[in-house]
Amino acid sequence: MTIDPDARTLIKPRVHKHVVKTLAQRILREDLKPGALLPPEADLCEELKISRSALREAVKVLGNMGLVSTRPRTGTVVRNREDWNLLDQDLLAWSMEIAPSPELVLSLIEARQAIEPAAARLAALRASAAELVPLEDAYKRMSEAKARQDFNAFNRADIDFHTALLRASGNIVFQQLSNTIGAALAYSFRMTVERAREPGASLPNHGEVIERIRQRDSEGAAASMARLLRIAVIDLGL
Repeated sequence: MTIDPDARTLIKPRVHKHVVKTLAQRILREDLKPGALLPPEADLCEELKISRSALREAVKVLGNMGLVSTRPRTGTVVRNREDWNLLDQDLLAWSMEIAPSPELVLSLIEARQAIEPAAARLAALRASAAELVPLEDAYKRMSEAKARQDFNAFNRADIDFHTALLRASGNIVFQQLSNTIGAALAYSFRMTVERAREPGASLPNHGEVIERIRQRDSEGAAASMARLLRIAVIDLGL
């Protein structure tokens, strides 16, 4: 059977994703700055060893991420940073592989400061014992990881702790945020742990959040979470 070479995006999805990632990271690094045109199709196809249809499909994905827009008789233009969908899980993961943007790290922390104390307050008011189990399990795994100095495991459990908190809030928007901005929170948590002077030092503060929630102390839970996030700001040097 003869295969149309222009169907390679369907046959080789890994190649397709590699092309999207390559072009996205050039934009993230500002090798291609806002307002710049992508190189001509023929040049990119030759460089990346792909067909025109594969390239066009990749450009569509970049467009969905808010990175580029295609203009008639002009070409494909890199959009301004404020148009980028930085909460896209792939885009955020690719950002993590290159030099982190201090502006992005600060923005993620500010988002957490707005969201998580409110989630802790609601969890104290609403969460059932069963709904607190994932939160308590994550805290237990954090404790165990710190004891054995396994900070990769600590980081994973830390992410689980905060996403479990959003789910325990009983707020359907926060619960959706636990999925849709999970990558953003993971980025923030990872940067916090990697830059902290003593990874795992915030463990008692996590325990305080759980204890306030158990006691149904809504304002205390919110205040404890706010203190925990202030530690993250200090650890990041922001």
